[in-house]
Amino acid sequence: LQLVYRATRASLEIEARYAAMGDTGVITRRLTLANTGAAPIRVRVDSLALELPPGDYDLSYLWGGWGRERQLATEPLGPGRRDFISRRGRSTNGYASWFSLHNKTLGVRYAAELAYSGNWEMSFERYPGSAPLAADNLDARMGMRFDSGGVLTLAPGRRFELPAVAMTASAGSLDDAANHLHRYQREFVIAPNAANQPPLVQFNSWYPFQGKLTIADTRRLADVAAGIGAEVFVLDAGWYNQKDWSRELGDYEADPVGFPGGLAELGDYVRSKGMKFGIWTEIENLGTGSKTFRQHPDWCLAADRHPLLSPDRCQMDFAKPEVRAWARAVLDRLVREAGIGWVKIDFNIDIGDEFDSAAGDRLYNHVMAYYAWLDELRAAYPNLIVENCSSGGLRFDLGIIAHTNATWLSDQVLPKPSVQLAYGCTLEFAPQVCNHWMVGDKDDGEVVLSNPPGWWDFLFRVPMNGQFGISSRVFDWSPPLRIRAAENVAMYKRLRTAMMRADVYHLTPSPDHDQPAGWMALEYAAPERDRAIVMAYRLGKSAGTETWKLFGLDPQSEYAIQADGRSLGTRSGRELSAGFTVQADAEWRAVVYELQAVR
Repeated sequence: LQLVYRATRASLEIEARYAAMGDTGVITRRLTLANTGAAPIRVRVDSLALELPPGDYDLSYLWGGWGRERQLATEPLGPGRRDFISRRGRSTNGYASWFSLHNKTLGVRYAAELAYSGNWEMSFERYPGSAPLAADNLDARMGMRFDSGGVLTLAPGRRFELPAVAMTASAGSLDDAANHLHRYQREFVIAPNAANQPPLVQFNSWYPFQGKLTIADTRRLADVAAGIGAEVFVLDAGWYNQKDWSRELGDYEADPVGFPGGLAELGDYVRSKGMKFGIWTEIENLGTGSKTFRQHPDWCLAADRHPLLSPDRCQMDFAKPEVRAWARAVLDRLVREAGIGWVKIDFNIDIGDEFDSAAGDRLYNHVMAYYAWLDELRAAYPNLIVENCSSGGLRFDLGIIAHTNATWLSDQVLPKPSVQLAYGCTLEFAPQVCNHWMVGDKDDGEVVLSNPPGWWDFLFRVPMNGQFGISSRVFDWSPPLRIRAAENVAMYKRLRTAMMRADVYHLTPSPDHDQPAGWMALEYAAPERDRAIVMAYRLGKSAGTETWKLFGLDPQSEYAIQADGRSLGTRSGRELSAGFTVQADAEWRAVVYELQAVR
């Protein structure tokens, strides 16, 4: 549906395009502004502006900063206005650009998310009047935040497309509304890549060797990684620097001391072990100690005509053709010389919202140009897997997942808080874009070898709710731990295809990030209703058994049930939808249940 609005007292035209996205239950809205006059105009318009019917409303949203991403909060909406503002330059450092509203009077849930990786705002308002508050309509808005929180100045003849928004409604649960958005993401948004289908198991070098690497160290890691079933070996930050990996960003030449044979030597070795070779970059940023920064400080976004630094790096402006050309040349060389099949692109800077910009769209222009650069890179190398990262999940939104293949979920990798991280990510996003790793008992990759195997299983299975990897001190692992690792990797490979195309149901409330207690469980239900997987986690202060209703099953079918590969007999879908009991013999254990229709 396309509607065109023309202002009667201004030279403004707004084109609104609505699309029903197949049978996903999602409608998208895209607005394009145009100045049809001879003078500049100043305008501010939201991508989403809903007037929702009267009723008592609860608002659900996702919040959290570094290492604490996507904690679910739900609160009643009272009188007045509730505002959420993202102004740090990274779209999800503080809040996610996603919400759900539950009209408890009508029994309807609404959900929406914004496709934009810069600053944004959303608000919910009912102004008190003479009638009861629940008798008034609810105003819900979401859209990009222009530079400095101001307005957009449109030059004569200019057209400007605002970020798209996706929205849905459901008479069911929060998961039902979320699954509408997941289906839309899978079918219409997430950048496809046959090389990462099903999602590959990675090994990443960061946590065992943070910031300083050698060819000898990486060979040791690669040997064990291949033996336990990894399919990609990613060399993280520190491969290029000689002193400080952060200040030397931009000089992407292999450290001649650590890698005297260059990256090609390691790439050849990794491929000889049957794995793809990947590399880390932070392609949008320059460190102040790099030669590239000293030569091109004008490539950085600026305020008061000075490069914006935070604290020892600047963010380059991809709206400049010379910046895009340089970044492409770096990746072309890494593909050509090292044969990379995976690139992890990090983004560790909060640049704010104040720039040298008369129109209010400086950050927007950078973001749109960066999207286009990613698309050109993927078109040139269709088998190159592009991982998005931003100090964990601080720029993880509907916009960036359209141009990348996976996103690093969080830099918090300890298993207990990571249970909440898995919950939050699989609520907002389809699982295949949520990438997380098993690291160990400490964030330097150490695993306590005296702990029982049931705890080791917990370590491996917490990050198995999306794309899965390992970044641990595997060279210190005992033979029993390596065997347990290989068994868990093999199990993930058996489950991953079904998990990535399934609806996700959160069978428990979200666990607390700092003190997770009780149980957490996620169910993955196939659209054909012939298969389901339940990932059940017994946390602290918990009973040995728990019972939940399962979803997405055929009540007429019989399902064979396995727990960690052990048969538990069969039960009907009708019975399982009424109650399914899980058990674990101790706290901090994870049990994987597989259900397969047998008739």
